[in-house]
Amino acid sequence: MRTILIALDASDEAEDVLKAATAIDPRGPVDYQVISVVPPLMGGVSGMDGASFAASWPLRDMEETITQEVSRNIREQAASFGIDPDRVMIRIGRPATEIRSHAESIGADMIVIGSHGRHGVSSLLLGSTANGVLHGAPCDVLTVRIGDQPD
Repeated sequence: MRTILIALDASDEAEDVLKAATAIDPRGPVDYQVISVVPPLMGGVSGMDGASFAASWPLRDMEETITQEVSRNIREQAASFGIDPDRVMIRIGRPATEIRSHAESIGADMIVIGSHGRHGVSSLLLGSTANGVLHGAPCDVLTVRIGDQPD
């Protein structure tokens, strides 16, 4: 059985990535799994007592609310493509790192991820999650061009 990990964010383009991933013909049974990573809201909190400050900070509640909403939306989208909601993983962390780590832990044969297809200096300066996943991925990576496509 082939395992395809579909990396989604909370954008409107997630459906495009699901369409592309589920259209792949792996020539046999496939286990579709989905991951979505919510970047931590408290990543920038620091100071002498940053840890205890961050633990009591209202951002923790906001982060939990955002994570629950993302989880609900991603599970609904996955279900609309016939993917069992139990096959959906929501994590908090650095998206590229978490996606690569999860792909390795499940023995994924392929990662499918959306990319806005930035080119030139903007890509060099800003980087992208897709680029971060590609470099160091434990398997093949298929990028699906989404949003802002040229006519």
